[in-house]
Amino acid sequence: MLKYLITKKILGNFYDIELSNFEKKIADDAVIHKYIPSITTSFLYSMLLIPALLILNTTIVVSVLIPTTMVAGTAWFSVSLASMKKKFEDFGMELTKHLFVSFTLSLTMLLLATTASLTSILWKPYIQKYTEDPLMIISASFFAIFVVSKLLYSIFAGSLKYDINDAMLTGQNEAAERFFKQSLSLLYTTSQQLRQGMELQVANYSLGLAFYEVFNNIKDIQEDTSNIIDNLLEKANNLISNPAMKQKEADGIVLKLIESFIDLCSKTDDITEHRSYKAINAELKCLNINYKKTENDKKYEIQIMVDTRMAVVFTEMSNLIEEYGPSLF
Repeated sequence: MLKYLITKKILGNFYDIELSNFEKKIADDAVIHKYIPSITTSFLYSMLLIPALLILNTTIVVSVLIPTTMVAGTAWFSVSLASMKKKFEDFGMELTKHLFVSFTLSLTMLLLATTASLTSILWKPYIQKYTEDPLMIISASFFAIFVVSKLLYSIFAGSLKYDINDAMLTGQNEAAERFFKQSLSLLYTTSQQLRQGMELQVANYSLGLAFYEVFNNIKDIQEDTSNIIDNLLEKANNLISNPAMKQKEADGIVLKLIESFIDLCSKTDDITEHRSYKAINAELKCLNINYKKTENDKKYEIQIMVDTRMAVVFTEMSNLIEEYGPSLF
């Protein structure tokens, strides 16, 4: 029922938009793992506040709620995890869940306090005897303290987790900016040079330089694959330091580097179904088939055709990086 209310009523217009599989998964995960649990938790905790609202003088509770709601609301609407490192995605969901619980709980508590105050004339005569019962007073006070403590803890925990995440993002935006500027520039330049035709040594050097820059920037984003990327950087550096190697040897290294680029890409449906991703795989398949042939084979493609295919691969790589940025990996 709550899921229906959120997806069909509150977010109905959002879900009417034609979403990609990747976008729909993000939205569904947020609804299932964040909004429904947070709203349920807020509702259950707020119910514990009802005895205090009916029996006690809740002026203190309301005075705490008003600034707390402002703090929780400001924190919730200000927090952004758009630049969060991929490996911290689950932590980010946990972080925003704390902030959403605190904001939702504070709003629910304010609604109940307002309702109790405005309708007191209807229910006060019936609970008069409970307002003098020590056990009821102590129980109501305990529940109120428990609920307010939950509210304040959620804000504290969310703030603490946001701060540690912010520390993890130190330098990431700078790395992303470098990734865009240098990687895209080298990929585009190399693609243009391959299309125009150039000497073997210059081509090998340019290809090695472009891959070296791309994999270096991927290393900044994916620290957990640094050993794998170090090996790829060594292959790219081989092209840079030894551009006079034979054409067949150079082509073999480039094909391995292209395959590795594809392997390092995130395997979300949104990326794997992207036309640039598919184009790279299609060209890579043709390049691998041609690489295994000899010049005597009638279907063997001449080097200028191989260079053209590689130029297409580099163009599509730059398209993927431009569209997805660091999230591509």
